[in-house]
Amino acid sequence: MREARSQGFSSGISCSQDAVATALQGIWWDLEYFEFALAALFCKEKEERALFHLVFSRFWKPKGSRVRQKTNYFNQKKVLQQQQRIAVMMGTGATQSEHELEESKNTSGANATEVLKKTDFAQLSTEQSALLDELAEKLIREMSLRIRRKRQRAKNGTIDLGASIRKNIQRGGTILSLTRTNRKKQQYRLLVLLDVSGSMDKYSFYLLKFLWALKTHFKQIEAFAFSTRLVRITDDLSDKNLASALYKVSQSSDHWSGGTQIGGCLAHFNEHHARRFLHGSTLTLILSDGLDTGEPKVLEEAIQKIKLRSRKLIWLNPLKGMQGYEPIQRGMQAALPALNHFGSAHNFESLLKLENILTHA
Repeated sequence: MREARSQGFSSGISCSQDAVATALQGIWWDLEYFEFALAALFCKEKEERALFHLVFSRFWKPKGSRVRQKTNYFNQKKVLQQQQRIAVMMGTGATQSEHELEESKNTSGANATEVLKKTDFAQLSTEQSALLDELAEKLIREMSLRIRRKRQRAKNGTIDLGASIRKNIQRGGTILSLTRTNRKKQQYRLLVLLDVSGSMDKYSFYLLKFLWALKTHFKQIEAFAFSTRLVRITDDLSDKNLASALYKVSQSSDHWSGGTQIGGCLAHFNEHHARRFLHGSTLTLILSDGLDTGEPKVLEEAIQKIKLRSRKLIWLNPLKGMQGYEPIQRGMQAALPALNHFGSAHNFESLLKLENILTHA
């Protein structure tokens, strides 16, 4: 109770009594249920829920890892200044003007969400990463619902213009009644190949969490991780618990943060998995920076084979989000001619653009 008050949550005597009574019911033995119960008592507004989750989680960790002062979360000016300093040090950003900092001072609610969606994965703080985890599943669930609605046919089917004209010929060609068809639209399968090599360390963790959220709401997904070799991770991502899923992937992918042999891994996929997972309705998505250490010819031949057996071939590259980036790497030069779409994957906003591709597949 004292920790919550120090972070700005209102907790009077009545609230304290209710919290103690809740704990005495035995609920506190299950920290997840206990957190939900206390959140109902402490959080008066929706925006407070994310901060309460951090306060509660850190409280139960060993000493020295408690949550910082509330000002670190709500003083957006300081947060943005820190992000900008990191960007400048990495050579990926420019100095922010005083006018922009002043405007960002009052950023909250929907604006804070937009800032989080636009922040490069490589620049996320620990607190922002935790907030993004909660935001990601919500946004992907909404994306899933929108895609399903857009892909549904009208209740009475679509108009068959040719059949309608033939049916009304006896009326002099004037169309008085329409012929409709209820032909079912072909379903697609999404195949994802995720680069987990050392050069992708700043991004692969967030991309993996993105895949887990996708797998939760899009059932027709197959996923592979690769660096120096290829591993199927679809079953690992099927775990309903994110932490458990990430642990399983880390256990099966012992080549994580290794070298990069994109062409060799894609050639291995073609030889051992393509017959099973690739067909005319497959959307193939590659998440990689294209920094291949192998021969470009191997990658070029492998990517062309995947292209021939895919409905669409998409490559999302985290480096493409950097200002001034040009795909001059040998791997990207070999792959570009075969791609239907080449985009960025450096922040959550860029990943959400996948909705347009899935909708119009």
